Amino acid sequence: GRGIAAKEGQVSKCLIVAEKPSVAGDLAKALGNFRRNQTWYERDDAIIAAARGHLIEIGFNEEEDARWELASLPVIPERFELKVIAGASGEVKTLRSLLGRSDVSTVVNACDAGREGELIFGLVYEYLRCRKPVKRLWMQSMTMESIRTAYGQMRDGKAFAALLEAARSRSEADLLIGANGTRALTKLQQTRSDARDLVSVGRVQTPTLAMVVAREAERTNFRAREFWEVHGTFQSAGGEYTGRWVNPAWQKSADEASRADRVWDKAQAEAIARKCQGVTPTEVREETKPVASAPPRLFDLTSLQREANSKWGLSAKTTLDCAQALYEKHKALTYPRTDSTALPEDYLPTVKETLGQLSDAPYGDYTREVLAGGWVKADKRIFDSSKVTDHFAIIPTGKAPGDLSQAEARVYDLVTRRFIAAFFAPAEYRQTTRETVVQGEIFRSEGRVLINEGWLRVYGRAAGESDEQGLAAVKPGERVANHTIAVVGKETQPPARHTEATLLAAMEHAGRQVDDEAMREAMKERGLGTPATRAAIIEGLLSAKKGLLLRQGKELVPTPKGMALVQFLVTQGLHALTSPRMTGEWEHKLRRIEQGELTRAAFMHEVRSMTEALVRQVKQQAGPGLSGANKTRTSAVCPKCGGQMLADGRQAVCEKGDFRLWREVAGRQLDEEELATLLRDRSLGPRDGFRSKAGKPFRAGLVLGSNLDRIDFVFEGGL
Repeated sequence: GRGIAAKEGQVSKCLIVAEKPSVAGDLAKALGNFRRNQTWYERDDAIIAAARGHLIEIGFNEEEDARWELASLPVIPERFELKVIAGASGEVKTLRSLLGRSDVSTVVNACDAGREGELIFGLVYEYLRCRKPVKRLWMQSMTMESIRTAYGQMRDGKAFAALLEAARSRSEADLLIGANGTRALTKLQQTRSDARDLVSVGRVQTPTLAMVVAREAERTNFRAREFWEVHGTFQSAGGEYTGRWVNPAWQKSADEASRADRVWDKAQAEAIARKCQGVTPTEVREETKPVASAPPRLFDLTSLQREANSKWGLSAKTTLDCAQALYEKHKALTYPRTDSTALPEDYLPTVKETLGQLSDAPYGDYTREVLAGGWVKADKRIFDSSKVTDHFAIIPTGKAPGDLSQAEARVYDLVTRRFIAAFFAPAEYRQTTRETVVQGEIFRSEGRVLINEGWLRVYGRAAGESDEQGLAAVKPGERVANHTIAVVGKETQPPARHTEATLLAAMEHAGRQVDDEAMREAMKERGLGTPATRAAIIEGLLSAKKGLLLRQGKELVPTPKGMALVQFLVTQGLHALTSPRMTGEWEHKLRRIEQGELTRAAFMHEVRSMTEALVRQVKQQAGPGLSGANKTRTSAVCPKCGGQMLADGRQAVCEKGDFRLWREVAGRQLDEEELATLLRDRSLGPRDGFRSKAGKPFRAGLVLGSNLDRIDFVFEGGL
């Protein structure tokens, strides 16, 4: 829309809206000459004000909020209500006042540079019915210089319309599926038992929980199998080494536990040992080849969270909080909520500058080596603009951080070493595979030695080191001695429980097992949630309120409540709520909205259809019949077939099983006469005694929907 012109003689100002007060303070400091004015900053041409994260949320109106009965579901509003979040009225009032000023002609969205930041600003802008033109301040780094650069390169807000549509669609999809699923399943559970617990489900939360429960079920159902290995210990002039008997004819099979060195029959293993015991090997065959290990890719948020969990046991949330503080407070890292592991192709000069600034211990020796060697050059593994969307990989800014907590220091060190290591050469190993032949039986040994440490030097490794399986040398033609042949009994092990590191990987790949880095990149768009939301989803499952997961050391363990929820959904055939792949496809569609390849209308049509199908499935599972012997005949008549209606305290059902209706509506039970009137006339005049979800009493009439599958409220004076 057109801006409101400033009054004659007034200087036109822009209102910059930051996501939180600390960022507003940084903007004022970086841009300069601002004076503090109550809760905002102001200078001649600009005002900076702050939100506190989300100020406005989408929701249902009061009538929709009250609809918890299965017959009245699904709740799918034509338009969602916008509501001020509890405790945010002060910020909203300030922004309303500032936006209304006649000297404010332009609004700048300086909220977090991503989907959620777009939504925080977009909902406030819509709620306050603002029509003034919008510009977007998109910050990759919070150093003073970066803020000033971003301010000089602001874009038209319209360029981010698709990002806002994706954010709004994600928010509405979560509400529709979460609210309808939770209400429908809570009621279904109540028909199956006396349980009155809330059955909490969510679009991303539930399939994530289902993956942890599936792993726990695998462990519970796992039956350990005994197997035997035959180990030989041999002596060469260079020292002692061990080898494991292998079956040269072994091939992969459907049995995942099968290996070339496993013998499933103890007698067979003992026979091999007897045959070879004390016999001098007739031949030692050896193959040695060089193996290179490229430096790992730069971090995106998920890979950083996985590494911090694996190495230091940090939770996904702790790592995100540390990375956010290192970005926002310490200005030492770039924007953390990214899913890119690449940098823009024009970023080489910035990288050289950053490496130059990292000159102090413990990084200076390595950064000087990179710069002196001219190792920063165009390399698609590092610089690839096609792999950069809203944000690039997490790297240091070059600014030395101040007083860091232990966790912050660890996260900073992980990112900085990964960044420096990216420009080093691959590490080179000499890998040896040795076969010692005794009586025609083969004993295999493997070992590797680091020849050129390459990027591993940044992590303190030195050339000449052997890995754990270092191998004593055998000269060509040398006869080796056979010390002992031993049979070792072992058992197959159950699959390990998920840690946050493995669960983040499973979320990123929607449950598919992916180890290859390139494949990981391709799978990202079909993951569960986004890098920015995964930590919150895991924390939500762990929260005492939901009580669905527990932390035991590094392991994530489903609670009995979490196990029961997923088992309940699976037995009811509600795979739309438990399937990681299906939810991953939804995330891919949201990404397509961001890229302008899919319309918001088409996506929301799918969401509504899925919500309707989910509720329909729950209603079918609830079934037309009434359990127990406490059903009684009523005077009410089935509107579908004219049969007699039977009822108990909660529901009424046609004696022929054709039709069913909940008697309890918004906390009020319909008596027999009211039930008969509603079914006969398809409506019932105003009644008192209904209660909203918040517990507030209200008065309303009822109408039976045209498909006879829902009850709607009619308020006096119209809908």
